Amino acid sequence: MKKFLLFIILITFSNCTEDLSNNIPGFEASVDGKDWVAQSYNATVQNNQLSISGNNQLGTISMVIDSININSFELRSWTDDFAVFQDTIYYSTKNDGIGSIAYLSAGRIDIDEIDYVGNSVSGHFYFECYDNSGLHVKTVSEGVFYRVPINTED
Repeated sequence: MKKFLLFIILITFSNCTEDLSNNIPGFEASVDGKDWVAQSYNATVQNNQLSISGNNQLGTISMVIDSININSFELRSWTDDFAVFQDTIYYSTKNDGIGSIAYLSAGRIDIDEIDYVGNSVSGHFYFECYDNSGLHVKTVSEGVFYRVPINTED
């Protein structure tokens, strides 16, 4: 009986994961391997571009895509879609690292849901970006934004 009870306890705790849907809305990621949770966030539609951003005391994550559709968007230095991480230094997927082709900025934003009734957007993202010199890099991974309110500007 003790083994069975221990088994049930282990199964229960192993199935416990943090679910962002409990934090409606929300915006979080891992920055250089450390948890990063936005204290404030918003999305804006202007000139057929969707901008999504969040910030906290450690920095700001901003992403801009040239579409307001459910889709996947590649982030490269040569595309119109891009992402930025800014703390005391400005890092962008518009910048590449110096050295060789192995130092290209890269990433992706997946828009999973656009709620036109609730006026919000949800999705996932990751990216690697460099500062203007190409010497310093930030890695943003496991990013998720959930039901971030959309503001529309003319």
